[in-house]
Amino acid sequence: MDVNNNKNHYNTSFSSIPDGKKEIMDKDEKMEILIPKASNLLANRAEREVPENGKFRKIFVAFDIPDTQNEALISFEHDEIDPKNMRRISIGVHRLGSDRITSNYIIKGTKNELIEYLKKIEFKKEFKDTVNLLSDSVDEYYSSL
Repeated sequence: MDVNNNKNHYNTSFSSIPDGKKEIMDKDEKMEILIPKASNLLANRAEREVPENGKFRKIFVAFDIPDTQNEALISFEHDEIDPKNMRRISIGVHRLGSDRITSNYIIKGTKNELIEYLKKIEFKKEFKDTVNLLSDSVDEYYSSL
């Protein structure tokens, strides 16, 4: 009997802030821990799971946004215009328990360009700012209901 041992986890969620520190850290400090871990996890998964060319199933890493009811998703997917050669990274935010997502396209390039981008330190502020902006938008939407 053949059993497929390939365990692809298309939704990888994690919580990596130690319990003892959660209470004494502010939201920005928590994001400084979560975003680099999420982007490195996504880069490692992309190296293993994303083909150089062609379409593939989107992969993403999700984490709860501190001090909110929202969850952030950083995704790696093929580009709709040029799926043969190009890939893209997007950030989305949704309210936990809902299926409405607000997202923003970040960058497009080849698989290797995007993996290198995910591993850089400089973009972390851009990711944090985008997550906060999208989270505020989700909060505004649900506060008006």
